[in-house]
Amino acid sequence: MDLTSALPQSRFRELHAPSPIDYLLVVSVLLLVGFGLVMVYSTTGIISQEKLGDSLYYAKRQTISAVLGSILMVIGMRVPISLLRRAAPYLFGLSLFLLLLPLTPGIADRAGGASRWVKFGPIRFQPAEFVKVFMVIFMAGFFARRESQITSFFHGIVKPFSLVGMAAALLLLQPDFGSSAVIIVVVLCMALATGVRLSHMALCTLVVAIVMGILVLISPYRMMRVVSFLSPFADASGKGYQLIQSLIAVGTGQLNGVGLGASQQKLFFLPAAHTDFIFAVISEELGFVGGLITIFGFLVVMWRGFLVARSVRHDTFLFALAVGLTMMIVAPALLNVGVVIGLLPTKGMVLPLVGYGGSSLMACMGVVGLLLGIRKEAGELPQGT
Repeated sequence: MDLTSALPQSRFRELHAPSPIDYLLVVSVLLLVGFGLVMVYSTTGIISQEKLGDSLYYAKRQTISAVLGSILMVIGMRVPISLLRRAAPYLFGLSLFLLLLPLTPGIADRAGGASRWVKFGPIRFQPAEFVKVFMVIFMAGFFARRESQITSFFHGIVKPFSLVGMAAALLLLQPDFGSSAVIIVVVLCMALATGVRLSHMALCTLVVAIVMGILVLISPYRMMRVVSFLSPFADASGKGYQLIQSLIAVGTGQLNGVGLGASQQKLFFLPAAHTDFIFAVISEELGFVGGLITIFGFLVVMWRGFLVARSVRHDTFLFALAVGLTMMIVAPALLNVGVVIGLLPTKGMVLPLVGYGGSSLMACMGVVGLLLGIRKEAGELPQGT
């Protein structure tokens, strides 16, 4: 006898209803975060013991950020979609306000020649990491409100990218070229997904490339970064040093790596080994296999994020939001890997979810929470997922 036939149909459907949580997305993210904690300790243990007398200094701080990020992920999953829709128009102003904080004397906290952080007593954070999230929500609302006009050059390209340009200009004053590039790339993906004409998009991309080229030409330090990227060995002990050390780390790892914790480049050779260049240490200690698995983790996040977007394609706001949130994690990850292996010029950009950086980790986990909230709103994902 078929036991399911004895159950009321409503009860049977309840038992077999799709889960409102994308567990594959959650597991992938938590594995990346956990792996990041291991690699942060591996990368900083000896150095932090030498400099700070505590081998767990960075690992403990990153663990606290991971716990806070987990709380933000749960909160993000429970934020009502209706609240995001209502708040979207106001987040642009909030973003500009937050970007002004690192430029404000008294609370700005400079490090490495840049003013990207804000400090209130014991609290130190990087506003740009949270501005990226607010800008994605704002632009999703923008494209949704102008859905019928999105194919026009003014409403689809000029107006949205003028607004994005204002935020990017404040980021460049800090200076934070990496975050401005991420926001522009993410919004380009959102615009393309919501139906902006390809011819308009191509023209916009050309203009953005020209503007970025001009910004490089008029800035000596950016120009030197490009020159060192094209010919790092021309200034091996200067501007090309970091890239050369990164390439040595990646090359040393070969297929299987030298072993977890056995990296030599992290021992005062490779600058920013635990933040911007942690992928180089991963490649050295765990080899090509370890690097490939790390990239695969981000590809899984992209796959699940795009499936969430596909499930809400009937709703322009949620669709654009899901695409933007997904690319907020994937785009900087791919850009970071490109920098580490020498495909892109060096820029300050932490590897999301893995590299050391409390603001980045908490913001990214909050983004995952928002994606899970959209997934819950959508109900069942497309067939075959």
